[in-house]
Amino acid sequence: MRRPVCLIGLAFVVLIRLYLYVHPLPPAELGGIHKSSVILTGQVDKKEYRISEKNSEEQKILVLYLKNVQVINPQTKNLNIEGVICYLEGGQEPRMGSCVRLQGKLYAFDRASNPGEFDVGQYYQILGIQAKVQNAVLLEESEACDAFREGLYRVRTCLSALLDACFREKDASIMKAVLLGEKSGLDEETKQLYQLNGIIHVLSISGLHISIIGMGFYKLLKKIRCPLIANVILSIAMMYCYGIMTGMGISAFRAVVMFCFHAAAGIFGRTYDMLTAAAVAAMLALVRQPLYLCHSGFLFSFGAILAIGLFLPVMEENLLGAECKSRAIARLERLMSTSLAITIVTLPVYLCFYYEYPLYSLFLNVLLIPGMGVILSDGLFSLAAAAYFLPLGKIVSFPAHLMLAFYEFCCTFMLRLPGSRTMPGKPENWQIIVFGVILCALVRYGRRGSRLQFWQWTLFAVICLTLRYQGGIQITFLDVGQGDCIYLADDSGGHYLIDGGSSSKSDVGTYRIIPFLKQEGADTLDAVFVTHMDSDHCNGIYTLVEEMGRSGIAVENLILPDIGEESRGEEYAELSELAVRQGITVQSAHKGEMLHHGSLRLTCLHPEKGAVSESNEASIVLYLEYGAFNALFTGDLEGSGEEAVRKQLEAMLPEGKGVTVLKVAHHGSRNSTGEAFLRTTSPRLALISAGKDNRYGHPHEELLNRLEEAGCHIFRTSESGAVTVRVTQGGKRVRVREFLE
Repeated sequence: MRRPVCLIGLAFVVLIRLYLYVHPLPPAELGGIHKSSVILTGQVDKKEYRISEKNSEEQKILVLYLKNVQVINPQTKNLNIEGVICYLEGGQEPRMGSCVRLQGKLYAFDRASNPGEFDVGQYYQILGIQAKVQNAVLLEESEACDAFREGLYRVRTCLSALLDACFREKDASIMKAVLLGEKSGLDEETKQLYQLNGIIHVLSISGLHISIIGMGFYKLLKKIRCPLIANVILSIAMMYCYGIMTGMGISAFRAVVMFCFHAAAGIFGRTYDMLTAAAVAAMLALVRQPLYLCHSGFLFSFGAILAIGLFLPVMEENLLGAECKSRAIARLERLMSTSLAITIVTLPVYLCFYYEYPLYSLFLNVLLIPGMGVILSDGLFSLAAAAYFLPLGKIVSFPAHLMLAFYEFCCTFMLRLPGSRTMPGKPENWQIIVFGVILCALVRYGRRGSRLQFWQWTLFAVICLTLRYQGGIQITFLDVGQGDCIYLADDSGGHYLIDGGSSSKSDVGTYRIIPFLKQEGADTLDAVFVTHMDSDHCNGIYTLVEEMGRSGIAVENLILPDIGEESRGEEYAELSELAVRQGITVQSAHKGEMLHHGSLRLTCLHPEKGAVSESNEASIVLYLEYGAFNALFTGDLEGSGEEAVRKQLEAMLPEGKGVTVLKVAHHGSRNSTGEAFLRTTSPRLALISAGKDNRYGHPHEELLNRLEEAGCHIFRTSESGAVTVRVTQGGKRVRVREFLE
């Protein structure tokens, strides 16, 4: 049997993935001490400094990662948890491996409540961290510590200071990420620039570092005639220390394990097999933490190895080209084919985590990856030179500075090219399975058919992965906390947004609305309706409009309520002017206007043209019709506006037929959705968008009682997260899915 370890590793991965699918690991239970002041003890496993803004000033805060934590709380029994992240105040810095006693306020991590939203809780759960402690104060530290790891930390601190001295601030932050795994100083703009261009992987400690640093050290010892066994032991020890010093991320762990296999193969007289080494590394990582199968770094790192070890050899045999090539052309072709193979194999990972793909990343990787050797080597030379004579280190750092400037220029230039980003959205599970089956078949049988057949099947696999089909319509009520945001997609490719704001969640546009739209593949919104100008309905729309160029999501039309000038206010004018500057068509909607797109029809029932009234009473009300299905979106409608809409619906709705879906007005306030309104609409499903434990007490008990008496099936975003309604078969079939079900 060829590569038995690989087959065992594959079976191991499949079993773990099936287990996690059937039995997802739940988040850690904190025993009701969320937001409580606690005293805790634990061992310092990792520490780093982060930049934080306090009182408009940037400050460095020490962040401790504690393991084997015991939380002491007077109201409850002691709680043992795996790990905690602490934000330490007071200027004290405990040593690595020491046991500490801290006091602070403990918080659970937020879990994602919308599709596409980054799951902070799951991310830290993968890292073995179950909670965070803010404003932590060090009470006590043990005498014993891990002198080895503390020494490596201090070496890293010294090297970080040398990089700060040799490079400009922006370059230094990149060099510290590339050489030391220190990413806390990277600004969001740089990370986003690299991510949007598909080269974010260059900021991670990976096999490239090992090949340059580890193999360089190995060859140096060999050149000075160091005995083979001593050479291997010293090289492995060196790379282990380097991995520990840089935080031993998953890509670094994989690279160190594979380096150990490569170095040890010479001692035992065996041939190094990359796939076997990678399989062992994957199993070791998953034994330690099965949730790595949900970690982008793990999937990208091992996906690239599979691409190089399995798909690349078959793909190269199906590339066109002359047999006799110059060395330069052969090397370029190798770079291109390697980049293409990794791109194809890791495409599902990219789409599952980022929902879009930079089309030019293939060429950018070919252009820039060779330069990483220059950056790494020059960074190491700069450190050595600066340690001897600081001005010399600054001079030596110049090539790396030029290369980083070239990287930034290329990334910025690529984003300006037409079609630089494609946004197919997150693929369904069946699409990923079909894609994987086709690639496996190509690896197994790709040498038997013609070149044309190979590339036809490869293209078919990519199309299967990226194709989106919207059968019927979709309505998603996003969980934006205390606010409203409704997404609508029709069966003719139309995408719409009704409101988008929150008074309880910060940056709701950046962290909830835009990621959701990307996940849905909604790179163009045909219309964005703002029912009224309260911030809990429109502050996320400001972000959406401002970030059009950066997010990749275009807005065609912004539709505001057609109310009198005296009722519009400053926010109305500001949003209109911002939209015009961004090239968005601004329109106003009043009673009687309609929007037709395919089988979808939206009718505006409110307000009257030029109406003068309070913000809530002048809310845009939209009535949706799709075959036998209908829905009513009411904004914050109440008072006289609600009565006016009720009378219209009384005349419009056929006798005995109500509304299938009602978006309950004003987040479930007792002053809206009265008994008469419910008798007229007779909704089957009632959706309430309100924040959990909000200060207004929404939804009010009186309103919930009215809905129950009307026979409604009630859904609340505060309990269900995002609620998605899918309508098919001409409106005859309605399915509801809760994100947190």
